[in-house]
Amino acid sequence: MESPSTVHAVIAPPHYPYITRVLIELFETGALPNVASIQVEPVYGYVGRIVYRDGTVRFFRGSSMGVNRLGASEIARDKGYTKYFLEQLGYSTPRGQVFLSARFVELIDRNLGRFGFTEFAHCDQILDYVRETLGYPCYLKPNEGSQGRGIEQCANPEEVLEALERYAAEGALKVLVEQAIPYPDYRVVVLGDEVISCYLRKPLSLAGDGVSTISELLAERQRQFLDDGRDTIINLEDSRLDRALRREGWTRDTVLPAGRAWQAFQVSNLSVGGDSEDFTDRIHPHWRELCIEISAAMGLRFSGVDLACEDICRGDSAYSVLEINAAPGLDNYAASGPRQAELVRDLYRRVFNEGTDV
Repeated sequence: MESPSTVHAVIAPPHYPYITRVLIELFETGALPNVASIQVEPVYGYVGRIVYRDGTVRFFRGSSMGVNRLGASEIARDKGYTKYFLEQLGYSTPRGQVFLSARFVELIDRNLGRFGFTEFAHCDQILDYVRETLGYPCYLKPNEGSQGRGIEQCANPEEVLEALERYAAEGALKVLVEQAIPYPDYRVVVLGDEVISCYLRKPLSLAGDGVSTISELLAERQRQFLDDGRDTIINLEDSRLDRALRREGWTRDTVLPAGRAWQAFQVSNLSVGGDSEDFTDRIHPHWRELCIEISAAMGLRFSGVDLACEDICRGDSAYSVLEINAAPGLDNYAASGPRQAELVRDLYRRVFNEGTDV
């Protein structure tokens, strides 16, 4: 039997995930009076168990804090199902469709084929679909991916085929194909009936000085991340970086001209190296209410709504819901400034202290 004051990890090693380090700090400073004990797996600090003074138990895993119900979280992880329900609920989403790999079709055909079902959307139909329905540029995404992993902006059929080859090599079973939405990308973090934060996400861009090579500029940006307390690691082996260079006719040894800004990635996720600009005090009430409504409609108490919006400061702007994240990581946002760090710390304090009744 654990004593009420038991804690099995007093000082969090620096390699622990940000959310685990904050949890331990909150507990140790007495900011979680409802928590009797915490137990963190000591090697990686990625999972943990929280025991409340009323006897209830909660587990957390990575950025998933156990706030949302499992079914709602599973739907949010699936981009295609999320798109389906959002559309059925009347919200705007990018035009698109999920396509199945040959391996996945083979797996499910073993069951569905006996009923005469043949309406599979195969990945080899993607090129025709883009040509006839979406046009270029378009986006291809692993259907269950997160943190911007594997998202490809394709400008022509050759890039679509390259992306599909990579997905096949990585074992992706389903691919979501969507039109490109030409609006800024915002992450709106919702807890219950309030918006905790809103920030613009900007893709990783480099500014040329006429002296430094692209490799040197990337290395300098990586150093800046470390100095700012961000744990983002720019993946120099990312094929998307090579494709962006190829489009310009450059290499990593190219010296970026002075005054020239170059976008290294076509995705704006902070985990890929993107930057943020806080809009928490500028988001129009219409979008606050819409994101709270969307989160509730999808059965989530805590979520990150990714919103492409023409102008989030105006309530009558065009928009499209890109994704919903049931376990939004906030470490990079917290590293963007003291106010942001305090917002995130207070969010975690509320969530962990109040258990399931947040």
